Formats: sequence, C-alpha cells, structure tokens
Amino acid sequence: MTTSLNTPTDRPALVVITPVRNEAWVLEAFLTCASSWADHIIIADQHSSDGSREIAARFPKVTLIDNPRDEWVEYECRTLLIEEAQKIPGDKIIFGMDADEFLSEGFQQTSEWQSLLRSKPNTVFYFDWLNLYSDFRTAIRLPVKGEWVTHFDASTDVAALYRTQEHNAVHSMRVPIYPPHTPVTYCTLRDITFVHLANLNPSRSRNKQDFYQVVNIDKNPRKANPVAMFRSYTTRPPHGTVRLAEPLRLCTADGQDCSHLVRQSDNGRHYIDEIKKILARGNNRAFAKLAIWKNPNLRPFKPHRPLPVRIIHRYLYATQRLYETRLGRTLLRPFDLVAKRILR
Repeated sequence: MTTSLNTPTDRPALVVITPVRNEAWVLEAFLTCASSWADHIIIADQHSSDGSREIAARFPKVTLIDNPRDEWVEYECRTLLIEEAQKIPGDKIIFGMDADEFLSEGFQQTSEWQSLLRSKPNTVFYFDWLNLYSDFRTAIRLPVKGEWVTHFDASTDVAALYRTQEHNAVHSMRVPIYPPHTPVTYCTLRDITFVHLANLNPSRSRNKQDFYQVVNIDKNPRKANPVAMFRSYTTRPPHGTVRLAEPLRLCTADGQDCSHLVRQSDNGRHYIDEIKKILARGNNRAFAKLAIWKNPNLRPFKPHRPLPVRIIHRYLYATQRLYETRLGRTLLRPFDLVAKRILR
C-alpha cells in the first residue's frame, strides 16, 4: 500500500522508518501514536504471520513495503526503508524507530521539538532511551549516541549514503552517518526521550536477544564475540532501575493514551522458530559458544559444550550483575578477555 500525502511546506517532512516482523503486540499502539505527528511512516514487513500487515494497512500515513528475505539481516532491511524514504521529495527528518519505541508524553509542547522542526539540514539529534521493565512503572533512563534521527536536505542521496555504512546483520545504523569532514550539527535532546517497550515481557525479550546472538554467530562466526554479546544482551533490570510514581503513558500528540493497545502476552515464539531453522543447518560448535542455553525454549536443542565452555558460561551468569556497574566492568575486563580468547 502506497500513500501520497501532502507535507507542510514550512518545515521538513517527518518520516518514520520501521522494520517489522510479527509486531502485532505493539504495532497498533505505535502507529496510532506515530500517525499523530509523522507525515510519512514506512513499514518494511518481513513475512509477518500475526496480523501486523493488516494492522499497518489500516493507517493512511503508512507505506507498506515487503522485506522478501527469509532470514534477518538488519542492514538489508534498513536499506529497503531508506530507499523508500529517498522517494519523498524535499527536506526530511528521518526517524529510525522500532515498533516498540515511542516519543515521550508531551514532546510536542517542548522547546526541543520546535527546535527540531526548525533545524537546518545536516543536524543529528541524540536523545535518551527510557527502557521499561515488566510494567509501565519500572524504568531506567540510558543515553543513546547513535544516529537515529537526522535532518537531510533535498539534495542528499540518503540511500547512496546508507550503502556506504557497515553491513551488520544485527544492529546496523538506523539512518546514515555523514562521511568524515562533513559539517554536522549534533543536538542532544533532554526533554524528549524514546520510550522503549522491548523488555515489558521478559520472555519475549529473552527470546529476541538470544535470536540476535544466534544471528550474529551465523552471519559472522569469526568476528562475533560471544562474551560481549552475552554482556550486551542480558536484559534483566539493571542497576539504576527506578519505580515511577505514576504509570508511564504512551500518548498521541493530542494526549490520547494508547498504552492499553499494547499486548504484553506475546512471548515472541517466532524468534525460537527462527533459531531452530538456523541450528538445523549445523555448525553447532559455533553456537555452543553462546551462553543462551538456560532459555527453557532452547534446552531441547542444546549442543554439546566442552568443559571450558561450560565454565565460562557459569562465570558469565555469575558475574553479570557485577558487570552492570562501572567498577565491575573495570574489574572483569581482563577475565572477559581471557574468556573471549578461549571461546575463539
């Protein structure tokens, strides 16, 4: 479905680009909120079977394109999104958002939002991430330093620029980075945050993070670092999590609360199905290095793990809480380097 919508001429177009695969649990809330402020929303759907496509088709601002790949390679999916965004004429601010991310309540009333709308091309916006854990009241605020929101002028070939970026299978850049020596303005937002819902359902989050690790090993067996991946993808509530006085609301630009549209019962079973397909191809020796086998959904597929690997996995699980502190990371760095060498 392709939609032609007019963009106000007094400001750049606001374009949201989002990859989707079985995101029905949150997609209606996401599109209801994003439609209230974005001019264009581009969805690249990869064989969703949970009704995601049907949800997207109900929103007039959505352009729905297909990601035809059978397996997840993030760079290729985001390339499709960027190429579609390139077709929108004029200046545009591209928001690289996942379906489980929302702008914080009241963002349109902030001076930062007005500054964003009045920004000049080659402006990159940084912001904080408000991660929710288990419910809408347990959260931690973390800085995000990636280029996720950028103002491009009409003359910039955004798609060509993106093709020069690193081709990662997992966690590629959401929008292109400008090449060195390009004059760029970096603007850090304090009053507007991205609210992140991925960890609302611990089971779904765990299946997704284990899937990311398997994909990393599958696509880059020599480059992937199992120790670093475990440290990055262990998603229990970290130190610094706070209990909010009131439940956080997911709101449209006019204040409509869409929190009730989120279905927290989805456990992301399709991630396990994808892992099974990858494991069925073999190379179990590489996958044995991953510390993912405590996931009850993966235990039936657990490969043989040599004793040194099992010891390292126990070490990782036992020290993860310590690692989440700055002092802990410093203390554990030499031990993690030794563990990395053994697993290599």
